[in-house]
Amino acid sequence: MIGGLIMAVMSNGMQLMGVSQGVQPVVKGSILLLAVAFDLYNKRRASGTV
Repeated sequence: MIGGLIMAVMSNGMQLMGVSQGVQPVVKGSILLLAVAFDLYNKRRASGTV
């Protein structure tokens, strides 16, 4: 639920800033990939298998 809210706020913010409609999915996808990579890194670091 929180993830969907964050994505909606990002979409609204990019529209208010005038970001092109073609660029918005790329930005949101990149942020999503970075979030997943960061989560995996933290999980591996916590388990001691970096």
